[in-house]
Amino acid sequence: MTTNDRDQIARRLEYIAQAAPNPEDGNPDLPRDPWAPRWRIDSKWVEFECGCTAERCRKLVAASNFDPVIFKDLDQQAVYSEVCSRHMPGMNKYIQMGYKNMDFETWKITRRRLIMGKV
Repeated sequence: MTTNDRDQIARRLEYIAQAAPNPEDGNPDLPRDPWAPRWRIDSKWVEFECGCTAERCRKLVAASNFDPVIFKDLDQQAVYSEVCSRHMPGMNKYIQMGYKNMDFETWKITRRRLIMGKV
């Protein structure tokens, strides 16, 4: 993984963070998010300050739209390996839209290694 590869992901994450609405800019209905979009990227992992982590990969095998993948189908993508307690309910809901009766932990056991081509 080159420095340029890391820069591509960092630029995408910064763009997404800057495009998100800022709760302090006149929307009093939204609480301030105590977890600002902060992350660390290295050659293997994307680690978010909240505790969520995703393993970087270039190719996925038979990934669906409901697999928790960051930047799916782009040159740089990452598959979630851990989800923090704050984001777990939303992740479970997302996965269940495509995989009935499956939560993140079940998905991780049954699908993660498969779509990453590690089986």
